[in-house]
Amino acid sequence: MPLTHGIHRLLRGAVIAAALTAPAPLVAHAHTAAPVDIKLPGTSATVREDSADPARVTSYTLKGAAYLRRGAGFTRRTGDAEVTVAPKGARALAVAAAYGSGYDSVVLLDVASGRGTRIRTVRKPLVANSARWSRDAGKAVLTVRKRSGSAWATTGFVIVDAGAGSARAVTVPGVDAAATFRWSPDGTELVAGHRGGTRFYGQDGSTRRTLTGTGTPVGGEDAFSPSGRALATWCPASYTEHVCVWNRSTGKVAARVAIRPQSVWGWWDERHLIAVLASGGTRRVVLSDLTGRTVRTLAVFSAADWNKRIYLGYTRK
Repeated sequence: MPLTHGIHRLLRGAVIAAALTAPAPLVAHAHTAAPVDIKLPGTSATVREDSADPARVTSYTLKGAAYLRRGAGFTRRTGDAEVTVAPKGARALAVAAAYGSGYDSVVLLDVASGRGTRIRTVRKPLVANSARWSRDAGKAVLTVRKRSGSAWATTGFVIVDAGAGSARAVTVPGVDAAATFRWSPDGTELVAGHRGGTRFYGQDGSTRRTLTGTGTPVGGEDAFSPSGRALATWCPASYTEHVCVWNRSTGKVAARVAIRPQSVWGWWDERHLIAVLASGGTRRVVLSDLTGRTVRTLAVFSAADWNKRIYLGYTRK
C-alpha cells in the first residue's frame, strides 16, 4: 500500500472515532484457545468461533426452518419459522410457522431447559415475526404485517413481556409499509425505518423523533453500536457508499463505510460491523471496520443457501 494511502486510512479512522466519541474495543484479545470451526446442520455454512468473541451464533434460519443452539450443537425447532435468542443467552423467542386456532403465536423459551410457554400475538390474517430483544432481555418486539397484494405491509408491532409472559399488539398509523421494529439502546423506545429515514416510537406507537435522510436501519439483531452512540443504516440513494454510520444524538453522519454488502447483521463492537459479502459462488460473513476494511471472516456458506434466505443470529454474551 502506498504511504499516502496508509496515512489517509489512519486519518480516516481517527476522524470516525472522534465523531462517535466512543471507546474503541479491539477485535483481538489476549487468550490461549484456538478458533473453532462449527458446521451448521442442514446448511453448507461453517462458522468460525473464538472463545474471546463478544458475540456468537445462537440461532439460524434457512427457508423457513429454524435452529436453536443448546450447548455446542444446534437443534431444529419443529413447527417454528424463526427463533431469536436474547442477550446473555438465557431466553429465546420462537415464532410459529402456522396459525393455531386462528392466531399467530410465539413460544417463550428457557434455553437451558428447553421448556417454553406459548403466547398468542395477533389474529389471522395478521402475522407477527422478525422478533428482536431489548438489551436487558426483558422484552421482545415483533413486527406485525398484513398481506397487501403479493407482498406484506407493516401495520404495527407486538411487545412480548418476558417476565409476565404476555403480549400486547399496537397498531401504528402512518407506519412505513417496509418497517421492521427494534429497540432503542435503553429499551424505552422502538426504532424503524420511515420514508428514507429513521423514526423512534413510544411503546404506545406514538412518534417520538424522526431522523430524516439517514436511510433505513441495517438488518441484524441491533442497528445500534454497543455503546448506543452510533446507528448503522443503508445510506441514502444520493451517497456513493452503501452503509452509513450516524451519531445518534446529533443525527449527523459519522462514517460512510466503503463496502457493498448483501446484508449487514448488526454490530460486533464499537468499530466493526457484521457484513455479508458475495465472493464468487460463496458468501462470507465478515467483520468490516468503519472504513470498509475486512479484518476477519466469521462464516462461509454457499450462494444456494443465501438464495434460501439463510440468516445467522448473533447474540452478545
